[in-house]
Amino acid sequence: MMQPACFETTIDRKNTLSVKYNKSAIASICGNPDAAPFWVADMDFQAPPAVRSAASALNEHGIYGYSNAADEREVFSAWAQRRHNMLLDPSEIVISQGVLTSLATLVELLTDEGDGVIVGLPAYQPFLSIVASQKRNALLWPLIYDEEGAQFRLDWEALDRLLVQAKLLIFCSPHNPTGLTFSEEELIGLCALAAKHQVAIISDEIHADLSFNSHNCLLDAAKSTGCKAAVLMAPSKTFNIAGEHYSLTLFSDPDLQQRFVRRREILRANKPSITATTLALAAYQECDRWLDALIDLLQDRVSLIERYLYEYAPSLSFITPNASFIGLIDGWRILHFVEQDAALHPDLYASERSPSGGILSRFFGHRASVCMNDGSWFGGPEYGRFVRFNFAAPEQQVLWALDRIATAVTEVRKRY
Repeated sequence: MMQPACFETTIDRKNTLSVKYNKSAIASICGNPDAAPFWVADMDFQAPPAVRSAASALNEHGIYGYSNAADEREVFSAWAQRRHNMLLDPSEIVISQGVLTSLATLVELLTDEGDGVIVGLPAYQPFLSIVASQKRNALLWPLIYDEEGAQFRLDWEALDRLLVQAKLLIFCSPHNPTGLTFSEEELIGLCALAAKHQVAIISDEIHADLSFNSHNCLLDAAKSTGCKAAVLMAPSKTFNIAGEHYSLTLFSDPDLQQRFVRRREILRANKPSITATTLALAAYQECDRWLDALIDLLQDRVSLIERYLYEYAPSLSFITPNASFIGLIDGWRILHFVEQDAALHPDLYASERSPSGGILSRFFGHRASVCMNDGSWFGGPEYGRFVRFNFAAPEQQVLWALDRIATAVTEVRKRY
């Protein structure tokens, strides 16, 4: 499919309140406020034309009152059937203000202080902070990493041991940051194990629409195995409207759904804004073809990165994602050289300058002027061999970043 020109148009996002381009935020990741941002998970592509048209119409109208979209659950259920072959009763869908707010609410409802909550590693860091802030006990479940094949997979034996200690499992499908996706058989196995141990599952499926192949939702597996589960979805990553907090929660258990609805009403956090609702409805009703083109482009970007690193920076390994626009780069072969660089230039690698970073994000920030999330942000020092690269940008920008990355690697290897 031919990609629309909008995917290759460079949009100046500086001075737009974008956290991705905020110099302080960039410095906190890599130490260099002037590094080009390839970190936080939003895209440098404009939202689909239909979404922008809906926003323009709302802006032209000029009144931003309370929203009341009577058919929004039907709109999403139609989308879920078209995109994922899911048959949802609209009454099963709860609409809220955001995935993380819903996740935090579910942790509160499903566990008590001191209860064990399994979190897979590497993990989107807010999963861990939500568990910690509610004084639950995080039970860490690292994925198995195949260094030679540069791929991750589930550790079933470890999970079986952890479920004995747990009340809840926080799952991520497709997985952030690895891009791992899961088969129907894997999800049924996961839910069957959880049901056996009476452990509930929260499945964050915010990247589901960006799967390169068909997405398997955990909801069906949960229903078929008797597992208590909630699935979180949103249009935010799919259509690049992450700042508009609108999410959908699906339940395998009607009682949990009712408790969730009551709690959200008590917190007064159950109603998205009229802007978020307007954009979400336009996205789900009118943007199928745009999304098809985006997925084709993202797969092309993955192939481009693989080819480029293989030819120009073979000491780096790209963990090929099966979904979305972020991927891990494994830099273990250059860590020794980077550590020598850090020893000689401690000021550049000082944690005070980049408290949200690590040795590799600081290296690429200073030596390549490319800002990427450090792997340690997703689970501690064991993941410091990785950086996460956001490749949802025009091709010329991605190539520029890859060239800077490859040049920095070549130079550090020569220098030490």
